[in-house]
Amino acid sequence: MSTNRQLDPARRVELILQQLDELPTLSPIATRLLSMTSSDDTQMREVVRIVSMDPSLASRILKLCRCHPRGRRLRVVSIDRAVMLLGFEAVRGAVLSVQVFDLLDKAESPGGEEPLRDGAFDRMMFWKHSIAVGAACEQLADLPELRRDLNRNEAFLSGLLHDLGQLALHVLLPRSFEKVCTLAESTGVSIDQASRRVLGLDTHLAGKRLAEHWGLPNSLADVLWLHGQPYRSLPELPHKRMIGLVSLGDAVARRMYLTSLGHGPRGEKLAELAEDVGVPYERVEELMGVMHSEVNDRANAMGMDQQTTPELLLQSIGRANETLGRMNRMLRGQASLAERQHRTLQAITEFHDERVPGASVGHVLGEVVRSAAGVFGGGFFAMLYQARSESPWQLYQFTADGRLVRSEMIDPPHGSTAVDDLADDTQVSMQALAMLPWLSDYLGDAEDLRHVRLLPLRCGWGVNAVLLHDCQVDGREARDQLAALSRTWAAAIAAAAQHAGAKALGEQLADANRMLIETQDELARSQIMASLGEMAAGAAHEMNNPLTVISGRSQLLAGRIDDDDLRGMAEQIVEQSHRLSDMITALRTFAEPSRPDRRPIRLRELLEEVVASSLKRANVEPTVSIDVADGVDEVLIDPDHLGRALGELVRNAAEAEGSSHIAVRVQIEASNDRLMVQVTDNGSGLTEHILTHAFDPFFSAKPAGRQPGLGLALARCLIEVHGGQVRLENGPGGGAQATIWLPDWRPEQKDRRVDQMEATPRREVA
Repeated sequence: MSTNRQLDPARRVELILQQLDELPTLSPIATRLLSMTSSDDTQMREVVRIVSMDPSLASRILKLCRCHPRGRRLRVVSIDRAVMLLGFEAVRGAVLSVQVFDLLDKAESPGGEEPLRDGAFDRMMFWKHSIAVGAACEQLADLPELRRDLNRNEAFLSGLLHDLGQLALHVLLPRSFEKVCTLAESTGVSIDQASRRVLGLDTHLAGKRLAEHWGLPNSLADVLWLHGQPYRSLPELPHKRMIGLVSLGDAVARRMYLTSLGHGPRGEKLAELAEDVGVPYERVEELMGVMHSEVNDRANAMGMDQQTTPELLLQSIGRANETLGRMNRMLRGQASLAERQHRTLQAITEFHDERVPGASVGHVLGEVVRSAAGVFGGGFFAMLYQARSESPWQLYQFTADGRLVRSEMIDPPHGSTAVDDLADDTQVSMQALAMLPWLSDYLGDAEDLRHVRLLPLRCGWGVNAVLLHDCQVDGREARDQLAALSRTWAAAIAAAAQHAGAKALGEQLADANRMLIETQDELARSQIMASLGEMAAGAAHEMNNPLTVISGRSQLLAGRIDDDDLRGMAEQIVEQSHRLSDMITALRTFAEPSRPDRRPIRLRELLEEVVASSLKRANVEPTVSIDVADGVDEVLIDPDHLGRALGELVRNAAEAEGSSHIAVRVQIEASNDRLMVQVTDNGSGLTEHILTHAFDPFFSAKPAGRQPGLGLALARCLIEVHGGQVRLENGPGGGAQATIWLPDWRPEQKDRRVDQMEATPRREVA
């Protein structure tokens, strides 16, 4: 059977049942005799003739007769007188004992297992238990309440054979069945539960299969198969009451401890079993009073051993005491287990009670260490953590109360990429994993690195943290306790990691949403600008000629009119037509900006000219400071474009409410070598509405009619054709601040481009 352990459980059960079919069968004489003695109509001379045909059976009958008190006095030497003296029941028992003992004692295990001489299975006590159940069933079947429906001879035979499956498995698989009996004796489970755990099938099925193999009646096979089941769950069979009677007789025998050690009472309620069968419970109590005497007489009559009733009673009491002792040991073990489980549940409860919702991963790691210190005791504690398999490893060291001592990024050991690779066992010593050289630089605070252990914190989706400690935690019970605690801690760490990941993802989504909104706004602005450009180009073309005529005729009228009022009106027409013409020109520039003509110029001189002309147009006189960083002398720009853009920014700063000083500052951004020009005023600043729409065409914060609202929009357009950017915001110290960024501003960049163009070989035209 050693090879069967590697088989599929269903396949192993099938092989065991096949081996049951390989056991020897009852002899035809025994089978016929059992059938005859089960009938009340059988004639004694027929039984005598059958017994006389089998010498071994005849000698056993005579031996049983000599053990009988009357047989010793009468000195019976003939088969007919022996059968008459013993009765059919004793003859049936003799036949069964001869056949079963002879067949199963001489049979070799088809599974190849060697027999055991001494072990947990007591064959003699097995037969005494079988006789006790048979005698109980016979006595109860002879009661007036059952006599009409049940045959006392059949009841004895059913009780005698009810546990035949146990004997068959013991013969078939002696060593395996020894494990079954040992498991039942040590844990208190029934022999059938132990058999299912070890062998994959119970003794009832084995008994049914053997009864079919021996050709026993179907009613007897069903008794071997179904006894012990709740009476109300049995199918409606003609012999259902007989099955219930055997279950009652078996419970009575176990209640009297007429059974092997470890197979005593299982908490059955005899009163309910008796009620199901239809037997008054008082009769059951009377039977229990004479059970030991009855079993002793039956065993002696069958020649099993010469034992007095008091000796059998003392044996039963001894087995009861041993059973009670075993139960006490089990209860003490269960109490100890319950205490450990209580401590574990208490530690889990306290851990959850102290949890802070939404806490960071580092905070949760500290809570895990504090919980572990409460369970293990004080000592060295650290945590290895990895957010994801591709993330760097982090080492945290904590005090026993969960306070963080230090944290750092560390390199994983050679051959490992994830914390999950560190350990597969519940606890692994550092020394066993050969990790001392790797962590010796990181765990210098531990008293002895050889005592540091790794506890992987494993939950449903793997390991992303490992607890390092130097506490002594050994034993199977402690490992079971660790399994529950470590999964609780791991789930909390994983939840904190998921929360942190969700929070980071939310922030990323918010940033992406803001960028999307800004992109949509920029796209809408570009579409508006494109539409406005098309409109401006068409309007400029259509309105230039009429405006030229209006301006020319108005100038002629102004020169010829002598009336001062009329001449003033003509001059206003000229002025407004020029203003409208400038607006149309600005629209055309905005719609179709010319390509920048970059050339080296001195930036400070350009700034001074722009400031002077802008202040003159604004008709205000604030103080102005110009600060140009070292290294910014000549710049490569289009002076007309940059001059117009800077002029709009300086003019807005000068006209800002409360502005008395304008600062123009030029710097170089070290990160990307962009030229940055800032125009700052000390006015009252800008509202959110102005900051949002300042660069929109025709938007103006001034009263209607004073400004067309194209200045800043045109400035942005001119800066962008240079590849630059412009931004308007409130300054950190108050006032408004406009910033221009320009790439490719150095004059040597132009020379480099020219050199590259000249170095590029030209293709010759054939």
